[in-house]
Amino acid sequence: MNTSGGGLSYCHPGMFGLFTVVESVRQLRGDAGARQVAGATLALAHANGGVLSSQATAIFGTADTL
Repeated sequence: MNTSGGGLSYCHPGMFGLFTVVESVRQLRGDAGARQVAGATLALAHANGGVLSSQATAIFGTADTL
């Protein structure tokens, strides 16, 4: 689920990847306000860069997921 609202026509794809990381951390910290997913303990952030030439995926979790 994309809790930040998505990035279609928002900014450069490589830059948007940083926003997915920030949103993931906010969700896990419980700081996402109205977008907060109750009980979030695991998050996945994925983005591409260049002209769809590079991909990156990061998985985040709280201390409870260890």
